[in-house]
Amino acid sequence: MRRILAGCLAVSALMVARPAIASECGYTAAGWNAPNGAVVFDRAPGPIRNVIDAIGEYRTHSMLSHGPGGGVSHATMRDPDQNGWPTVCGTPLNVNQLQYGYPGLEQVNQGGIYHYMYDPNGSGPEWTAWQLGDAMGAAQVADTLWYNHPYVSDVSRVDSSQYVDRPVWNGARVSYSMFQYRDLETVHHMPGSAANNGMVCSTFLAYAHNYAGRGFVSAHTYPHDRIANASNALYSGIYNHCKSSLGWFENVALTVICPVFWNVCGNAGNQVANCMSANRCDTSNSSIWKGVRDDASTTATSISPDRVGGWGVHPISTTLWASDYSHQLQWNSGGNVYGCWQ
Repeated sequence: MRRILAGCLAVSALMVARPAIASECGYTAAGWNAPNGAVVFDRAPGPIRNVIDAIGEYRTHSMLSHGPGGGVSHATMRDPDQNGWPTVCGTPLNVNQLQYGYPGLEQVNQGGIYHYMYDPNGSGPEWTAWQLGDAMGAAQVADTLWYNHPYVSDVSRVDSSQYVDRPVWNGARVSYSMFQYRDLETVHHMPGSAANNGMVCSTFLAYAHNYAGRGFVSAHTYPHDRIANASNALYSGIYNHCKSSLGWFENVALTVICPVFWNVCGNAGNQVANCMSANRCDTSNSSIWKGVRDDASTTATSISPDRVGGWGVHPISTTLWASDYSHQLQWNSGGNVYGCWQ
């Protein structure tokens, strides 16, 4: 992934890049202090936080640092677009974008990750930290992924002068798949596979851990009561954001353009809950996610950010990072860097 590394060093060449709107691209006056191989965690608002809170955990996102001021590998998802009228009333969110979240697994520079984490007004996560643990082993994970893993380069969708590198898995780009929260399948195995050729931030780290030869990361099975709570919390969170025109529904008056009998915000909640619980991102039929919620035999098996870090019920022997404590993330390494995260 030398293109991004070069971008971090050759700052003068980036100064002519066209600034992008919103916060998909931009500058950071300094890079973060997370060492090579450290996992950076944060806690931020959004639909995933509703799920994390419901299962009694704290961290909502995890990223692999390639050193102070260096690149970052992580899996994430931009807000899905809304369908056009009248489809939006029954199936509010773009099905393909919800099921195959973009950009998915990517590698970006410090400018890109800063503007992923922080809005133009400076608002961002309420908490950030990094963990290193076994420093040599962690560096091996980061370096193996950076130098040895196959990838393709995509032009940024926001600024065509910028590239975003995309590690490939099973010969294809890796999407962000919400179904990973219900079942990570064999992402953490070598070789492995999953629905939608997808990962999320923490299952990617389990994959990277094993890919670099640092060992298999076991998954955790959540009992039925936890996934029932998570299903309800996800539905309610999406519904409330829609009603308030927040998050994925900001500045869009769906409840005005759709007849009241459509219950468009309820349909949005159903669609996202179906996507996470059963990989059915194409329908707002509530019987799908409620069928999972109301079946006492159902569980969820996955790897969360808290498990990667060895917090709560998760043993500190789970990963090579988990034996460490949380270090404060600071933006104090030199270099004014421009970059994009999508």
